[in-house]
Amino acid sequence: MRRARRWGAVALAGLVVACLAMAVPGPAQAAQDALDWKVSGDVEVGGMYGFGERSSSRFNNYRDMDNGFLGEVNLQGEKKDWDLPLFFEIGVKNPARDDQRYEGAFGWYGLFKLDLSWDRTPVVLSNSAQTIWQQNDDGSFRLPSTLRSTIATIFTTAPTSPAGRAAISGTINGLLRPVELGYNTDVGKAGLKLTPLEGMRFDVEYMNIRREGKRPIGAQMAGSTSGPIHELAIPIENYTQEVKVGMEYARPTWGLQFNYTGSLFYNEFSGYTWDNPNVATSTAAANASDRVSAAPKNFANTFSLTGTAALPLQTRVNGTFAYTMLRQDQAFEFNTQNPNLAQSNTDDAGNSRPDAKANLVLGNIVLTSRPIKSVTATARYRYFEYQNDTPEHIFTNAYVSGGTTPTLAKSMSERYTKQNAGIDLAWRPINMLNLKGGYEYLHWSRAGYGDINDAGTTQTNFSNHDNIAKFSADMTPVDWFLGRLTYAWDHQTLVGENATPTAALPNAVPYPYAERTSNRVDALFQFTPWETLTPSINGSYAVSDYPNNDFGLTKNDYWSGGVSLAWSPVPSLTLTGDFTYEQYNWDMTSRYNVGGVFPGSPFNDWRSKSKDQFYNVGLNAIVDIVPKKFDITLGYAVSFGYTTFQNSNPNLNAGGVTSVPQAIAYNWDKVQNVLQNFRFVAKYHVTEKLSLRGGFAYERANERNWATDPMQPFMGNYDSDRPGGAPITQGVQSVYLGATQPNYEAYIVSGFVRYAF
Repeated sequence: MRRARRWGAVALAGLVVACLAMAVPGPAQAAQDALDWKVSGDVEVGGMYGFGERSSSRFNNYRDMDNGFLGEVNLQGEKKDWDLPLFFEIGVKNPARDDQRYEGAFGWYGLFKLDLSWDRTPVVLSNSAQTIWQQNDDGSFRLPSTLRSTIATIFTTAPTSPAGRAAISGTINGLLRPVELGYNTDVGKAGLKLTPLEGMRFDVEYMNIRREGKRPIGAQMAGSTSGPIHELAIPIENYTQEVKVGMEYARPTWGLQFNYTGSLFYNEFSGYTWDNPNVATSTAAANASDRVSAAPKNFANTFSLTGTAALPLQTRVNGTFAYTMLRQDQAFEFNTQNPNLAQSNTDDAGNSRPDAKANLVLGNIVLTSRPIKSVTATARYRYFEYQNDTPEHIFTNAYVSGGTTPTLAKSMSERYTKQNAGIDLAWRPINMLNLKGGYEYLHWSRAGYGDINDAGTTQTNFSNHDNIAKFSADMTPVDWFLGRLTYAWDHQTLVGENATPTAALPNAVPYPYAERTSNRVDALFQFTPWETLTPSINGSYAVSDYPNNDFGLTKNDYWSGGVSLAWSPVPSLTLTGDFTYEQYNWDMTSRYNVGGVFPGSPFNDWRSKSKDQFYNVGLNAIVDIVPKKFDITLGYAVSFGYTTFQNSNPNLNAGGVTSVPQAIAYNWDKVQNVLQNFRFVAKYHVTEKLSLRGGFAYERANERNWATDPMQPFMGNYDSDRPGGAPITQGVQSVYLGATQPNYEAYIVSGFVRYAF
């Protein structure tokens, strides 16, 4: 990294010297005259220094905030005395840092343009992660071979005393080592735009996206969804290559466009293997290691055709048809890593690859007409189909989640069709009033083939039906006022097998499919009675009810309000301020079922009402102390976020308790987030071309979350006895990364010199 930064700084220094050489009046002008090019641009160099507590990934995610050198160079040039002059553009930003960017273009005005670019974005997930595994280059995670028996003994021991839990925690924590969680996303592009004739255009583009680093995944053992969790820092190194080709021909009354996009995804890793800390040596009843698959290699091809045409009576029609082919045929992973069990990477028919095929079909048509001057009508229809032609694969001897008992598994080939149709009417009866209304119908039909619990082929069919109505009104009774009001109503119904509630939770349908009625209202009022003062007010309210759901999500609503103000009391001073408030509410009900007996007892019902609240305040000022010479900008923003939970048992029995202690509801502590940001920037123009800029920034983030604050890689010392006497063991057997995003408080000072030529 340091070497990359050093060479980046050298490269930027060279560009700076070259740019300054171009700016020297005598030689630069002579060179430009000789080459018949007119070159302009700007160069900015400087640096920043920060101090405080800045180690949190919340601070440096998506940006490089290390102390050091920063710079940016932009060049533009044109070749003179041509009817269609040549041109070039070059841009470089922060080549010595992880968030660097390079851009370039060369072309001939009206004929062609070649674009080149490359940029890097750092994604920092956590700076505090630790792991007990040693990672190998092949994507495997191993524990020290000499300690396997000791580790397994510790992980299969569940002491009930605090001292015992602390002792085993200390032993496991002694194996921990730091691990970086994050990756760089590099995006390179090359594109050519060619316009050989008026109205004709050809586009070709190539893009390469590369991701390299580490990210967390959670894997489970013991053949159960409630088994121990092992969190791994898996390496990622994958590439997405994309090619686009487009052709377009347009005339005054019609146009036609064809596009092709080809995408290829390649992954250096096919899967990840890790040692099970609970088991030292594999037996027929226990796995000493397990494996999880990585995202498979795949490719896609998309063809699309778009057309537009003008029709009589001020009418225009636009239409699009697209067809996409999705393919994936990477070999199956072996069903177990245990040598004592039957190892196979084929299905019952002997197939070792999925031969996965899916196609997407899209058709879209929009008709817009203005039959009379004050009325505009828009009609539209959209058809989308997901065709899944992947063959069914049945695995009789599948081992799930580290289990050792073979179970039946079957691939699912789901497909669906989605159709939308709607019409909008806009009417301006008088100049100060614009009305708009519309109706839309959505039909979404789904089909699933195969059932993981049935060796035979089954088919599940169901469909959603949405009726949506919309209305809006814009009012401008006077020049200095704008009022806007919108209303939307949506009713969704479900028809088919999934409309039947499950045995586990009667009268419970997953909320994306359940019957739902939604209402939403939005309002905006803007006032401009004075040139120097511009206030505005906005508000929204939305609510969704699920009348037939006794369990799951039964209701959610949202409302917000805000004000903003811009004021310029004198020409040299501009003040702005804004405040917004948002609130989200969810009402959910579930049931604790004992021993897998459904539907269970209503005494064990659990109701949770959660509320998210956000307060956002922003204040800004721009002061021209010396007009066109010296100005300062100040800004302050603060955001408060609060989440509260109210949990209850709505159907307590006569004794005032549930039937099992595990179902007793308790309120959880409030989750709080505060983010503050202050900026001060001063800019001084030494000359028309030379300017100085200095700044100071303060950032602070504070979070209090009862669920994540105590998180550690090994949580054995936090376990306690269950109500009723049974000891908790799953926490003792689980290992996490301890990947947190702690609070931070940072102070940043920066300075820059900019020269334009």
